[in-house]
Amino acid sequence: MKSNTIKTLSAIGLGLAVQAAFAGNITDINVSTLPDNQKIIKIKFDRDVTAPTGFNAGSPSRIALDFPNTGVALGQSVLEYADPLLNQISAAEDKGKTRVLLNLSKAGQYTTEIKNQEVWVYVNETAAPAAAPVSSTPAARSQQEQVGNTANIDFRKGTGNTGVVELNTGSFTGQPEIKRQNDRIVITLKNYPIQIQAQRNLDVSDFNTPVRTVTMKRLGNATQIVIRNNGNWDLRQQSTNGRMTFEVSPKTTQESSGLSTKNKNFSGKRVSFDFQDVEVRTILQILAKESGMNIVASDSVKGKMTLTLKDVPWDQALDLVLDARNLDMRRTGNIINVAPRDELLAKDKATLQAQNEINDLGPLFSQTFQLKYKNVEEFRKILRIEDNNSSSSSENSILSKRGSALIDPATNTLIITDNSMIIRKFQKLIEELDVPTRQVMVEARIVEATDTFARDLGVKFGAYGVSGRNSWGSDFANAVNNRGTAVSNAIASYNNAVGGSNTLVSPTPFTFNPNVSLPVSSATSSIALVRAIGSGALGLELSASQAQGKSKIISSPRVLTQDRKEATIESGKEIPYQEASSSGATSTSFKKAVLGLTVTPNITPDGQVIMDIQVNKDSVDASCGATEPCISTKNLKTMAMVEDGGTLILGGIYEEENSDSVRKVPLLGDIPVVGNLFKSRARNENRNELLIFITPRIMDNQGSTLRY
Repeated sequence: MKSNTIKTLSAIGLGLAVQAAFAGNITDINVSTLPDNQKIIKIKFDRDVTAPTGFNAGSPSRIALDFPNTGVALGQSVLEYADPLLNQISAAEDKGKTRVLLNLSKAGQYTTEIKNQEVWVYVNETAAPAAAPVSSTPAARSQQEQVGNTANIDFRKGTGNTGVVELNTGSFTGQPEIKRQNDRIVITLKNYPIQIQAQRNLDVSDFNTPVRTVTMKRLGNATQIVIRNNGNWDLRQQSTNGRMTFEVSPKTTQESSGLSTKNKNFSGKRVSFDFQDVEVRTILQILAKESGMNIVASDSVKGKMTLTLKDVPWDQALDLVLDARNLDMRRTGNIINVAPRDELLAKDKATLQAQNEINDLGPLFSQTFQLKYKNVEEFRKILRIEDNNSSSSSENSILSKRGSALIDPATNTLIITDNSMIIRKFQKLIEELDVPTRQVMVEARIVEATDTFARDLGVKFGAYGVSGRNSWGSDFANAVNNRGTAVSNAIASYNNAVGGSNTLVSPTPFTFNPNVSLPVSSATSSIALVRAIGSGALGLELSASQAQGKSKIISSPRVLTQDRKEATIESGKEIPYQEASSSGATSTSFKKAVLGLTVTPNITPDGQVIMDIQVNKDSVDASCGATEPCISTKNLKTMAMVEDGGTLILGGIYEEENSDSVRKVPLLGDIPVVGNLFKSRARNENRNELLIFITPRIMDNQGSTLRY
């Protein structure tokens, strides 16, 4: 008993040792690029991912990563890259460990992170001490990223419906990179990574401020904060002692626009008045003292009024006074000009007319705009430019009557000639429109599954023979043939006897064509029995067949396209068809039988993707019975919305066919037991299922893939 226990423990120990010796294998290595030439090396394992240890070395610069108890199962052990930072990746196994060597063209540093069945290695150009050992254990990695662990974001609502985002960066000493775009603010903290657990996504749309979402995420060896806004907005930022404050306020043109609608939201200091037959100019003077504003009244402002107000905002009191005396105001900064409404309107009209005369008579300026991302041809419709590069005389054009625009497709340049106001308008317009378009990778997966089953059981039964002058067989033609065969055999035997030959004549066999023929088509097994009776014979043949099959076909077309741009990918054949006209002439036309995907993605502001999709899966069917080949088609056309990286089942078709059939000889097939010799049974079961999946992935233009 003790001996068996020792053997069992030894076997268990040996198994654990073997398992430890072969923890897992490296099966694939992929490389991607992030902003600032940062790299992500994704090392994939088949199982049991282990954390590496490594070091940096110089002359030439390289990073060595050692994976204990790991093997290599790569199709190619050395990977070459034409990249400014990364030159080569090699993997080799030695004594139970695997070393992955990263050859760099510049001095760099790295951090590692385990994600599912992969080890991600982040490499950037920031120089590290040469030949200094750098541990990649989880404890060391936590020490390297302790600065990023202190990063935090917070949101609060400020005065005047402003949104305040506070960013606490801990000991970050660098200068953040702040970019303002049309609907967002992007703050990048270079060389300041945060842990994946520290990433945040705040939805603050319920606070009724211009800010909708605040996102903090890690991008390689950097941290990025994205503030998405809505409507027109202004930004004011402050930075003190590692704390950055971003205040996003609604943008208004009330102060500078004299013809704009009055603001009816009053928030000034509350005042109380009780005046009896007081001059309007005196009331305006009192309001100026209470509000701290400078109120300038025109000489046309005259009259008296009685006013009793209790605990109302001063700006509301001013509005009541102006409405009661048919007055209006124009506000610039902390100065308010008060005058009769007709006088101000006439002044505004005169100002606009003078501005129009300046635009009509003033000097013209030319400015060249070289577009970075947009195609200059897209501005033809906006500017009403004809194909001959001349501007059309449309009143809805952005240009003035004297303005003109030229485009140069060779250099992707737009040349605008117009007054200074239009030039400034174009500067703002191109700044908002000439931005990189987001891209979407759309992958469709078409899965076809088939399950078939068939079983057949049949019999052949008949007789043949010749007796004297009579012959018989399974049918009339068979009987006649057997009689002729008997006569031929008799003549051959007689001639042989007359000739004195001792050689026996080989008789021609009789024909056997069963009169009961219910066989199985393509039977894999059969049993035959022949029993001689006098000058004839009885024959019986049983045959059976059973077939079962399962198949799965997966088609996965994928295509990369820009936002709101249609993309198409096809793979297949074109089938020729003969067409005849009324005159009798024939021509050849072609029809596609392809696997195709046509999609137009639309990225929503909240990160969803709306897609107009058409999926085709056609195949040639030569067994349809027509003179020309037929096309078996499967088509789906729909519009759907799915989140970034999510998978959606667009549709599916399920078909099931069951059949049981019996073929028999009338009357004889109905006899109990014996009737089975005169029957053929067939059973068929066919199940087909088609499913179509769609997965969009938004490419945020954060980097490009070096190897897929």
